Order: sequence, then C-alpha cells, then structure tokens
Amino acid sequence: MPDRPASPRSAPDTLVAGLAEKLAELEAEVRRQNERLSAIIEVGSQLSAARDVDALLRTVMDRLAMLLGAEAATLFMYDVRTDELWSRVLKGSSMRELRLEAQRAGIAGHVFRTGVSVLLADAYDDARFNPEIDRRSGFETRAVVAAPLRHVSGKVLGVVEVLHRTVGFFSEGDLRLVEGIAMQIAAVLDNVLLVQELSQRVRDLDLLYGLERAAAASDQKTDLLDRILSTALDAVQAKAGSLLIAEESKSTLYFRSARGEGSEALGSMRLKLGQGIAGYVASTGDVVRVDRADDSPHYDRSIARRLGVTVGAVLCVPIPGEVGRLGALELLNKQGGFSEADERLVVLVAGQVGRAIASRQSREEQERRARMAAIGQMLAGVLHDLRTPLTVISAYAEMMAEEPSEASRREMSTAVLAQLDHVAAMQKETLAFARGEKSVLLRRVYLHVFMKELEEQLVREFDGSRVELRVVAGYTGAARFDENKVKRAILNLARNALDAMPEDGHFTLSVEREGDELVFRASDTGPGVPEAIADKLFESFVTAGKQNGTGLGLAIVKKIVEEHGGQVSFKTEPGRGTTFEVRLPVGVEAD
Repeated sequence: MPDRPASPRSAPDTLVAGLAEKLAELEAEVRRQNERLSAIIEVGSQLSAARDVDALLRTVMDRLAMLLGAEAATLFMYDVRTDELWSRVLKGSSMRELRLEAQRAGIAGHVFRTGVSVLLADAYDDARFNPEIDRRSGFETRAVVAAPLRHVSGKVLGVVEVLHRTVGFFSEGDLRLVEGIAMQIAAVLDNVLLVQELSQRVRDLDLLYGLERAAAASDQKTDLLDRILSTALDAVQAKAGSLLIAEESKSTLYFRSARGEGSEALGSMRLKLGQGIAGYVASTGDVVRVDRADDSPHYDRSIARRLGVTVGAVLCVPIPGEVGRLGALELLNKQGGFSEADERLVVLVAGQVGRAIASRQSREEQERRARMAAIGQMLAGVLHDLRTPLTVISAYAEMMAEEPSEASRREMSTAVLAQLDHVAAMQKETLAFARGEKSVLLRRVYLHVFMKELEEQLVREFDGSRVELRVVAGYTGAARFDENKVKRAILNLARNALDAMPEDGHFTLSVEREGDELVFRASDTGPGVPEAIADKLFESFVTAGKQNGTGLGLAIVKKIVEEHGGQVSFKTEPGRGTTFEVRLPVGVEAD
C-alpha cells in the first residue's frame, strides 16, 4: 500500500509551541532586565563608595557601552562659567574631547535644556542633530540614546549619550537602562560637587586664616603684600602674578609686588588707570577671567612684548578700599585656565590685601598725627621752660644797665650767656625730637657744681615769694647725665612746688647717692596732690587748676628721667605736702 501523508499538527500542538516560544522570549527579556537592574544596582553601589570619581565614571561608561553593545559613549557635564557642555568622560577610540555651546550642542544640548530623554534610530534623520559635532569629534553618529543627568532636586547637571549599537537599534529597554544609570551618576555627582564646594570653602578659610596671622605678625607692608601674593599664586597654582596699587594721584598704577617671569622689570613700570587688563579692573571694579589674554579686549600686548613674556590665562580682580578701589590683583598662566572657585578665592585674597593696605595707611596716619601732637607738646614744653632763662636774662639785663662796676657787668654777662646756651640746648633738643632723635647727651657732671648752679637759678626763681628755699648736696661727687635736661626737670619740679604754695611754705631740694643710683628729692609743704589727678599726674596737660599752669611740667620731667633710664615717683599727704623722687643711674665709679 502506498504511504499515507503525514497528518498536519493539531491546533493544540501549535498553540503550545507558540506559548513556549513566547515564554522563552519573556524569560530572555526578564534575564536582560535582571542583568540591567543588577548593573544599575552595581553601578549605584560602586558610585556611592567611590573615592576617585573620574576613574569610576570611566568604568561605568565602559560597562554601559558593553551592556548596550554600543561603539561610543559620552558623559557631558555643564560648565556654568562658559555655558558649555564638556565631555568629562569619553568612551570610543576615535573620539576627541569636546566642548559644545549649550545652545548648539545638538542632541545632547536638547536633552540638557529640556530634561527629556531621546531615542533615535538615525541621528541624521533628526533636525535637532548637529553634524558639525561629528566633524569635530571624528565619529559618525547613527543610533543615539541620550538621558539627562537629573538629580532628585530636578537640577540637570549634564547628559549621558550612547552612540551606534553594533547590532540593530537601541530599544526602549536600553533607554530605561541609560536613564537609570544616569540618575545614579547624577546623585553621586551632586554629592561630589557638594564635597568639592565644602573642600573649597575649607581651603579658603585656611588660606584667609593664614593671611590674617601673617598680617597680625607683620609690621612691614611690603613683606606682607609679598607674602599674600605668593600665597595666592600657590593656592590657585598660577605661574606669575602682581599687585598693582594706585599712586596718590589715583591716575597711575605701580607694581607694589610681583612674582614670576619678567617680574624683576616691573618695579619701574607704571600703568595709566584704565590701561591693560589690570588698569581696566582697577578703574571699573569688574573682574576679568579669560583662558587666553587675547580673549580680553582690554589686553595690552605692548606690556608683554616689552617684558618678553607670553601671557596665557588671566585672572584679575579689584583691590577694594574704604572708598573706591586701591588697585588690582592679577594672576597669570594657570595651566588649564582659572576656575570660578579660583575667582572666588582670589576675590577674598584681594579683600585681605585691601584691608592690609588700609590698616597700614591708618597706622601711618595715626603715627603722623601722634608725631605732630608730640612735636606740639614738645614746643609747648620748651615755651614753658623758656620762662626761667628769659626771666634770668631779663633780670640781668636790667641790672647791667645800672651796674657801674665792669667786673660785675662781666659776671652778669657770663650768666646771661649761660642762659642763652641753655636756650640753645632746648632748641637743639626740640629739633632732634622733630627728627625722631631721642638720645640724651651723657657727660661727666660734678654734683657740687651742678647743685650750686641750680641753687643760683632757684634763688632767682623763688625771689619775691614767701617760700623758704633749702638746697642740700648730700653727694658732691661725679655722675653721668645730660646736665641741661636734668636741670630742666629739677626746675620744673621746683616751679610746680612754688605754684602749689602761693602764700608761704618750705621747699627742699636734695641729692644723695644710693648704691648705683643718684637720687634727687624735691619736697614742699603745699596742700598735696589732689586724689582726682594722682593716678595721671605725669600725663600731658594734667593740672590741679593752677592759674598759670600748662599741665606739661611733670610730663616733661617724666620724659627726661625715662630717657636717662631712670624713674620718677612721688609721695603726698593732703595738707602736709608732696615729695618727688628722681632716680638716675650714676654712670660712673664711686669716688
């Protein structure tokens, strides 16, 4: 019998076979989804524990390209300063680093601006694609899947873009994988940026703390500004820099401090306000930060040509003053250019420079005022002390006019000349003080002669008063001191005592040697020092209300004594008098 043809498969068998095939496809898809989910979890775990984030991002992009069978993958980050997307990570042997204007960055720019993912079978069929990017990158783009780096806050930090699948096209599942990994990367990058920001703040605070310490320990403005400039250069890793300060006329800038190539020749240079980048910054207060000096319309090439240097990246910020600007801080030639963080730091440093300069100028102004005040006090003291020699000269002049004896007139003339010498000495002392010279003229003085001359002057000073004068030379040997200055001090003490006893009383001046000290004591029987001024008696312009008092006598005494390395003190009893004690180094061997 002929063979019977095979019977067709029954409908149930066909259905079972179809279901088995679908089940196999679903199982394969589940496996793929599980693999992708595992990849996302693995990537998230690795990113969370990452220390070298850039190295790990490269690993993640490699893994992503492998999972999708892609030829290339790029992680774009957004640069706020330049409004560009730049390729932080590139996966693809023929690709070169990219910097794209955010508004003209093709598919990646569209995803960044809208925050919406894109899945394309052929990029050249899409109007949003910019073929110029292929020409710049050296890669021919076909299939594309791109997702935003969106943080949970909604902020888009950049874009993940995967290009040209080796087999077939990218699927919706591929897009979900890229979006999942992009979200993980975004979260980590946001944390990394936060840590970098905190680290930058800590660095800024450390730097400012160091500068504050340097300012507190420095008295020389030049040294401090040199240190600040060097610190700023090290902090931002610039190769050269300078501090330009406005002249008093405010129309020109001079280089107060400079470091780096060509800095030696800058000391003699001046810039007009507004000239070059530094002149522009100093005049307007704007900040200039460019990757190439030629990028700035304010760049003056003649300065670089004169110095024979090449200028690359420039960061220049104004130095603020209490009113307006004091100048500019300019840093040059950082490899890779200056960042926004560098700008913030240098602005802080410039503020420190401004405060250092203002503080120094304030101190100098205070010193000038104090010096003028001291000179004024000194002149007032001289006028105060001129009363005694002028009184003596006037008295001798009147006596000489009626004195018939030539010998007596000669003696009076000698006394007048001695007083004129005393006046000349005070004039010399005043000029020396104005020049900042505070030395005393130490010479050998014999106390018996010194006390005799003092007594003669005191007799004339006390003449006409009802105060009894007594001079006791307990020590008549030699000592070393400035005879004219010490005489002025003793006469001031005597004049104070006389003013304190307008009716009558006793004044005693004595000198003793106690060890290596010469001790003058001036005692009166006046009313004593009022308690209200006792603690500031030796300050200038302090007086107890005497009619003709200037409040300078005791301040002059203290200054003279301290110039000799001695001490002055007093003891007083209300209603019973006051004793002033002056102790000076003897300065000679005991006789």
